Amino acid sequence: MPDADLVLEGGGVKGSALVGAITEMVTRADPYRFHRVAGTSAGAIVASFLAAGLSPAAIKQIMDDLDFTQFEDEPKVFAHLPHIGATFGLLFKEGMFVGDFMHRWIADTLAANGVRTWADLKEDDPGSALPPDQRYKLVVIVSDVSRGLMLRLPWDYRSLLGVDPDSQLVADAVRASASIPFFFQPFRMQTDVAAVGHTEIVCTDGGMLSNYPIDIFDRRDDEKSRWPTLGIKLSARTSVTQTPWSPDADSIQLARSLLSTMLSAHDRVHVDDPAFASRTIFIDTTGFGVTDFHLTAEDKSTLFRRGVTGADKFLATWNWELWKKGDFTQLLSGAPVSPPTLPIR
Repeated sequence: MPDADLVLEGGGVKGSALVGAITEMVTRADPYRFHRVAGTSAGAIVASFLAAGLSPAAIKQIMDDLDFTQFEDEPKVFAHLPHIGATFGLLFKEGMFVGDFMHRWIADTLAANGVRTWADLKEDDPGSALPPDQRYKLVVIVSDVSRGLMLRLPWDYRSLLGVDPDSQLVADAVRASASIPFFFQPFRMQTDVAAVGHTEIVCTDGGMLSNYPIDIFDRRDDEKSRWPTLGIKLSARTSVTQTPWSPDADSIQLARSLLSTMLSAHDRVHVDDPAFASRTIFIDTTGFGVTDFHLTAEDKSTLFRRGVTGADKFLATWNWELWKKGDFTQLLSGAPVSPPTLPIR
């Protein structure tokens, strides 16, 4: 059973593709075991469920059963005035939708599996290079727009918010990470006023600063990694010159382009660097938008199958020993490696 850490890219409603890739990884003849998982936005949601002990099959069922239109929760005062609430929220609350349904859904799912605070996700790993206060099964990326900082939660609770991570709710961090700009109202996170100078900070989608933090678990000391950190990206592998052209012909298109740029520009270096690309599962999610809350059952099934296909293609060529030797060209060539070498514990 090969070991790995796993990083999941954010992608709005396209989480079913992540679940498809993970399913392929854990149902193969020699299934993967994930020690730590990290993610942003939709990746944070799926990662939190994995860290809580849910199987990929259980997560798929949760996704299949979920009506994503429930995420479009407008202020209750406008319940009988369709779209008016969304307009009001965008103009006066920094987001069209409240985000309370998403928050409750995440919290209830985690609680049903024994996870409420970060204390429930501590990991006892004496061989880790991480300091003891960073030894958790999950890391969530959040953008602190009050101060222009990227938060790696729970790692940064104590140093940047002045609070004990083990007393904080996991669902709060995941909800904050999934606060897609313009669509969901920002999440306000409580802080220690003595440490921060304010009682709260305003948090939005972690993808604004790092939508694909593939290097988050990489060792920073001189010791060799015990296992790889693998990542799942919700896009086909393309070069900068192949990126679709957007003319920004009107304000709506400009807003979409701004959002797309925020979610991808910071992590472009990871896609272009062979050391990162060669350990990334790329999933072609063409045709599906980040905020398409009206996905059908067939849409979810399509995304899931594409995730399976992306992981299957990656696993046919992945070789931990070659990666450690820096033979990234071989790994990216698409040629199967035989015989496969499993990760060393």
